[in-house]
This record gives sequence, structure tokens and C-alpha cells, in this order.
Amino acid sequence: MKFLSLLAATAAIAVLCLSPSVASAQSLAGKKIGIASREITNDYNRDIIAGATKVLKAAGAEVVVTDGGADPRKHNENIENLVNSGVAGIIIQLGDAQQLAPVVKKANDAHIPVVTTSVGSKTVGALADVGGDDTLMSAIMSRALLSSIDYKGDVYVFWVPGAPILETRKRALEAMAADYPAVKLHAVPTEHSPAKVQAQMEDLLTANPAPGSIAAVWGAYDLLVSGAVEAVHRAGRNEIKIAAIDGDRVGFQMLLDDGGPFIATVVQDVPRIGSLAAEVLVQKLTGQKTEFPSTLFTDAWLAVHANVVAAAEKRWGPGVWDALSISRADVEKRWKQNGELLVVHPILP
Repeated sequence: MKFLSLLAATAAIAVLCLSPSVASAQSLAGKKIGIASREITNDYNRDIIAGATKVLKAAGAEVVVTDGGADPRKHNENIENLVNSGVAGIIIQLGDAQQLAPVVKKANDAHIPVVTTSVGSKTVGALADVGGDDTLMSAIMSRALLSSIDYKGDVYVFWVPGAPILETRKRALEAMAADYPAVKLHAVPTEHSPAKVQAQMEDLLTANPAPGSIAAVWGAYDLLVSGAVEAVHRAGRNEIKIAAIDGDRVGFQMLLDDGGPFIATVVQDVPRIGSLAAEVLVQKLTGQKTEFPSTLFTDAWLAVHANVVAAAEKRWGPGVWDALSISRADVEKRWKQNGELLVVHPILP
């Protein structure tokens, strides 16, 4: 455990070393920076924007945010419009590296530096991609979920085909499940819509009415799988185990539902994704640094009932209980808080 703590501390130092003497207060005064988000639907999207905006405004920049409404074509159009408007730099949130490459090239041709977040790989022409390590996070969540069903039974897998980081998360699950022949995965392609997932889950419950016929549900992210949680809860099938990734407020609300089916979420330090992306951009624009690692990762940790208080407060601060309208004391009475909180972070050479 001490070794893990040392690794986490070393990682934190490595990330801090990347930080510019940042907000040399008005180092970007008079400059406009664009933040292009593929969609703004959950805490994950909003907090990346908030983390980046805080750093950029501290450096004196004006920030312009665009929302692609979950439409990749609109997302690319928004980025192109930012390029044409003459912004000094762009942060892109979500997307496909190959689809983004042409608009990133247009930005490069206009001498506009670009940083991507949560794309999952480096887009040609971008300075870096910043996010959580999706393979690592999926392995942690998938391990918790499969362990909860003793590595046997039918597991239904909700993800959005073509979304790069969700495909990565799904592949990590498949690799792990391959070692357990009593686990049978059922892929359930869906859309970025909890209502759609709820309807799909209701159909699955109707088709599999016997307790034990569905052992677990794996969700690519919290908000997406919230529809499945609602369907399972309404059907009184809370023996089904459900887990996901992100640690959004909705994830903690599901985890804190006494007797509910949701058992775990991997929490990301989402605001740090945004602030780290902004720091890279500030360094580039102020000439402090010109070369960056292709991928930069932030911290993550698994939240379960036994460590939910520490996990929630690490992500949201002590005020989280007021925000969730839940009593901290009631949570501690409901679940003994004897689980360790382990922060994970890839160590880059």
C-alpha cells in the first residue's frame, strides 16, 4: 500500500511539474481561446470546461465555448468556426482522432495550437490529449463488477458504438472477461440517451424475468447507465449488479441509494482534465514549452459503499452532501466506512 501511495505521489509531482508559472496573471490578455465540446450533457462535460476556463481566465484570456449537441459533424463545424474567428488557441473536448484531424490541420495552418481532451489518443497536429486512462479505469471497474457476481453469469454491456473512449473501455472489459468462461457478455449498442437505455433495459428484463437470468450490467459511463439503474429498480430486480465510470453526481446518487443495484463507479478528477489541458495551451502560447507528451492522464479512484464518503469528498469536497441532499451521518450509519481509497495514475517515463 505504501508503494502505491508513493506512485500516486510521484505522479502528482510529475503533473505539477507540467504546470506553467501559469497564470502569470495577464499572460494571455487580449487573446481569445475556444473550448469546443462535442456535447454538454453531464458533470463530466461541464467540469472539464470549468477547469479549463478557470486557468485561462486567470491568464487573462477571453473564453468562448461551443456545444456540438452530440453531433460529430456539428462539433467539427464549431471547431472550424473557431479557427475562422481567429482564436489564439483551441481546447477540443471529445471526438474521434481521425475525424478531428482535418479541422486540427486547419487550425495548425492558421498557427492556432490545439489540445484535445478525452479523445483517447493523440490527434495528428494536436499538442497532446488529456484525460483519464480509459483502459486502466475500465479494468478497475470491470474487476469490481465481475467480482461482485463471482465471475459467472450473463452481463449486459451498454456502450455507444464509435465513441472512441467508450470502445476502449469495452475492449478492456472483453479482455478481462475472456479469462472467465462462466461470464457471458451481451453487447447492447445504444445512444447517448439514458431514456433509450432505460427502454432497452426494460425490454431485457421482460425477456429475462427469472432472478439470476441477468447477473450484471456494465455501463460505459454513469449518466448513460442511469437509465438501466432506473429500469432495474422499478422492476424490483435489485439483485442485478451495475457499475460504470466517471463519478458524476448522478453516479454517487445511484451508489447512495440504499438497496439499489449500482455498486461501483470509477471517479475521475475531471476538473483537472480541463485545467491540465489549459496549462498545456498556456505554456505553448507563452513560449514556456513547445513539446509535450502525446497523452497526459489525471487521477482516478474506485468508489464503492465501503469508501463512498471519502470518494465523494475527494471528488466534490465536503459540501457534496448538501448538493446531493444526503446526510453524511446517515451514509456512515448505512455503510461502514472501512474501505481504503486508492488513487491510481499512470506513471509516464
